[in-house]
Amino acid sequence: QRQIATVPQITRNFLEFADTVPGMVFTVQQNGQASLQSGGQAPTAINVYIDGVGQKNYVLPGGITGQSNSQGNPFPQLAIGEYKVITSNYKAEYDQISSAAVTAETKSGTNEFHGELFGDWTDTWMRAEAPSEIAADKKTPSHDKEYGFSFGGPIIQDKAHFFVAYEGKEYDTPITVVPGAVNQQAQVVAQLPPSALAQLGPTGLPFKEDLYFAKLDWEPSNRDRIEFSGKYRDESAISGPGTGQAASTAVNVVNYDRRFDIRWDHSSDSWFNRLQATYENAFYKPTPIEFGNGYVYTTIPSENQQTILDVGPATPLAGQDKGQKGPSISDDLTFNDFEWHGDHVIKMGVSYKLVTLTAQDAFNYNPQFYYYVTPAGTEPDPYQVVFPSQLPGTNPMVRTSDRQLGTYIQ
Repeated sequence: QRQIATVPQITRNFLEFADTVPGMVFTVQQNGQASLQSGGQAPTAINVYIDGVGQKNYVLPGGITGQSNSQGNPFPQLAIGEYKVITSNYKAEYDQISSAAVTAETKSGTNEFHGELFGDWTDTWMRAEAPSEIAADKKTPSHDKEYGFSFGGPIIQDKAHFFVAYEGKEYDTPITVVPGAVNQQAQVVAQLPPSALAQLGPTGLPFKEDLYFAKLDWEPSNRDRIEFSGKYRDESAISGPGTGQAASTAVNVVNYDRRFDIRWDHSSDSWFNRLQATYENAFYKPTPIEFGNGYVYTTIPSENQQTILDVGPATPLAGQDKGQKGPSISDDLTFNDFEWHGDHVIKMGVSYKLVTLTAQDAFNYNPQFYYYVTPAGTEPDPYQVVFPSQLPGTNPMVRTSDRQLGTYIQ
């Protein structure tokens, strides 16, 4: 807890602490999206275990659910009690991993009431004007906010306790829409239709995330402990606008992750058993913010054709629906006092997961009209029109039932 509280961070993403381990690299891109990788392997090769449950993403890159093209955090940092990074010599119980494992145990309530509260904030007036804002004589509203709380305590002294945590994150990042044809002369860009020219200049990219975690524990005897916990992550982000892309082409990226867990620990003098059941529901759903006809203005082919500006609803390829959901159950048994030519510990386990995987690209909407722009003006008729059209008899949705069975002994 001292390290978690004192190590400097760029974000409230608890995976950032892994950056202190040799070979681990936590990256925050210019657009705020974060990723974690080990050595020369891609982020997909990692796995994160929270209370013993792997958070693996089976459909998208990023390693774990929710971390593909996201500025958000996978779990509220206030709820992390212990944290460890393993880069080699994994135990057999760690599955679906080829580079590094991050293991974390969550906090629980105690016999005393305790809580934490934090917040940090920056606003428009705390930053300088960007060159485009100086030219427009207007500052785009922007802010960065991170805030949250945790609280825990007893339900029944020495028997049952609760713990809850919430963390929120809000960004509104200023960005400038500029022509994509950077090599073209200004008079070509000036020939764009007035409705398109009006969309050049400063705009913003808002992002919002809500992270919730709740946990109940009950110890009916001095040999048994039962825990119920749940995580709810909900975020939305506007992406797309920038070079050659007007704000009207933006995509709303909806990203949510819901996990529920029940665990029963039983111990005896010579063995310990953990039975755990979980359910996950995690989806990534980018959708255009507008629907209708989109317009793409380009230079003529003889001048090394380039896109000057896209305006209006985004292309059909902007729509996706990808994710996973389903239950799993596992049992781990440890013999901690096995004597045979010395003292030994034997651990074994079995797990079964039934998860439905879904992947859909290119929702069927938003035709795109392409126009040439020359120094003489924008041609009145489009030279190309792309209509989204589904092939008859096919389905753009791919869905499969994935059964995973694993066992180990060590």
